[in-house]
Amino acid sequence: MWKTLTVGMQNFFYHHRLQVLIDCGTGRDAVKKLLQQCDGVETLILSHAHADHYGGAVHFLRRNPCRLLAPPLEQPFLLYPQLEPALLFGGGFPTPLGRKWLLGPPDLPVNDLDWKQFPEIEGVTLPGHTPALCGIRDGERMFVADALFGSEILEKYPLLYHFDPHMALETAKNLPEKASEFIPSHGSTGGRELVKKNVACIENAFTAVKEAVRGGKRSIEEILSSVMERIALPATLETYYLNRSALLGYVSTLERKGELKCILEGSQVVCYEKF
Repeated sequence: MWKTLTVGMQNFFYHHRLQVLIDCGTGRDAVKKLLQQCDGVETLILSHAHADHYGGAVHFLRRNPCRLLAPPLEQPFLLYPQLEPALLFGGGFPTPLGRKWLLGPPDLPVNDLDWKQFPEIEGVTLPGHTPALCGIRDGERMFVADALFGSEILEKYPLLYHFDPHMALETAKNLPEKASEFIPSHGSTGGRELVKKNVACIENAFTAVKEAVRGGKRSIEEILSSVMERIALPATLETYYLNRSALLGYVSTLERKGELKCILEGSQVVCYEKF
């Protein structure tokens, strides 16, 4: 039977008999508290390649040697963790983006996650937040990692980061067909109302982007500034680049759907509505 383990505001999923754990937190302290709640771990699965989910893996493996598995599409970021802050910044990143929340340990001994190895586990792919984020279904319960966020997280960070917000929106909308209780990595467990709140946050960002360009041309930077001021002013350089990267995903989604047009004017990319 799967059990939800909690360290601070972060949740983990653990199966005692199979000795399988999904995710391990950020650092040494989180790992120590997490292992105090486990009777042993033979397999550590990483739901996706964000440092707050795997940053403690080196400490975990030292204290509890075991297999380390992750979806193949997530592994480049696990082997070369500098890719995460570089993706957010768009190149070589400044010092504040190299802290433990965004830069995990390099060269982890990770192998491909193949759910066929675990016939008793119902693994699910939940793309959007990252390309191949995975979760686990346990009857009507589902550990969804960062496919959803708890209500208190949504209140604090109403502009959600997703690598592909359109895909994240579709993933969230389809969740009620698969379970009735959802365990996010961050924040409190919830049901269909939690799904609705996450969907509303994503849709609100799409609306804000469209309203930012309504009635005329706006540069990308003007759009980003307008939406951040409306939804969530960043408090740190990290949150600024998380917001910025997320919003570029919203803009590109709308461009691909034919709702926005992006063109180069001089040295700026400008966007406007397509009718």
